[in-house]
Amino acid sequence: MEYLSQLIGKPIFDLSGERIGTITEAVVTPSEPVPLVAAFHVKTEDGALFLPFNTLKTDTDRKSFRLRHPLSAVQLYMPQPTDFSLVRDVLDKQIVDVHDFRVVRVNDIRLAPLQSGDLLGVVGVDTGLRGLMRRLGLESALDGMNKLLHLRVTSHHFIPWNDVESLPTHNAGEPIKLKVSHEKLATLHPADIGHILNQMTPADRNEVLQTLDVETAADALAEAEEDVQVDALRTMDEERAADILEEMPADEAADVLGDLDKARREELLEHMEDEDREDVEELLSYGDETAGGLMTNEFVALPEHLTANETIDHLRNLAPDAETIYYIYVVDPEEHLRGVISLRDLIVAQPDTQIKDFMITNVRSVHVEAALQEVAHKFERYKLLALPVVDSDNTLVGIITVDDTLERVLPENWRKPTANRYSRDEHEASTRN
Repeated sequence: MEYLSQLIGKPIFDLSGERIGTITEAVVTPSEPVPLVAAFHVKTEDGALFLPFNTLKTDTDRKSFRLRHPLSAVQLYMPQPTDFSLVRDVLDKQIVDVHDFRVVRVNDIRLAPLQSGDLLGVVGVDTGLRGLMRRLGLESALDGMNKLLHLRVTSHHFIPWNDVESLPTHNAGEPIKLKVSHEKLATLHPADIGHILNQMTPADRNEVLQTLDVETAADALAEAEEDVQVDALRTMDEERAADILEEMPADEAADVLGDLDKARREELLEHMEDEDREDVEELLSYGDETAGGLMTNEFVALPEHLTANETIDHLRNLAPDAETIYYIYVVDPEEHLRGVISLRDLIVAQPDTQIKDFMITNVRSVHVEAALQEVAHKFERYKLLALPVVDSDNTLVGIITVDDTLERVLPENWRKPTANRYSRDEHEASTRN
């Protein structure tokens, strides 16, 4: 018997051949390398009982089980707190397929005899159509139809149990999660984790975000669909949500906060560190379709008196906190934009040369209130990777990266689905009142 569906409903007989009852459930105890079936829940005419697996043997016809000893001599199994049930806790529950970055349902559970049949291990789950048809007793019909119509045989969609996290009994009925939610999921690309988060129920999504470290959770949530971001931050614990927002680039944090209702947005802002909150609130004050609404206020700006060597030393300290270091902007003591240098120019410059001597002074910039179309035009015309944003006094207030601009100007069907956005203009108006 290779699958749980082939085991449920099988009869159990005593030594004399008298029917005791039928199997309705398999109770599993955690073990290494795979969990082991500890007992079967058996429905009898007089009720139900738990028969230990080691008291049973498979009949020669492999269609039933038989007790090894008289029922009166069998010590019934008492489920332990760490045990879980395959039908109740695993079958039909959702898991993550980390190979295809999909959330899928468990249609059947694969079992395998171990140690010459003395043990029965849970080796994996079947998430494919064949598993569902097997449970319905239609697997043979499926094979016949495939053969008749010359169709490609429907394969097993098998996920090893080593990628599956078992549930304790007090979580009975909740969707199971893979160990990758705690161990391997964090090693995936944030975009792949974000794609997985998009497919999860709110409860599962929040559980995963709680298990990831804050930086990984922030990167993954930034890649998720906007309605997913909003839902996650709306229902998550305030402290955890604030920690995630602080790890996100300020412009991305502002984007998702701008989609939240005013009360929740202010609640999360209050839990953020002062410096992070001020950066985000500054960005929230600009309209969505302006340069200010597109920009980030995380950039590298240095005084013009520094030498090339001193600038490189500064970058080693500043770069981890900067969204991009494609360009280094040069400012005077009042933060006015004076010039820009590229990393290439910095690297090839003589170490003791001041950056003002080789910086580009004719800097292409955009006003903070400029429209999205003007921003996109400058990126296209000058082939820039980032564009500095200045106010009316030519003070450097932020930068816009080309990828953020593309995300706004691409056709709607190329973008991630979005939630109903809260207007930045509405936020500005509310803060003035």
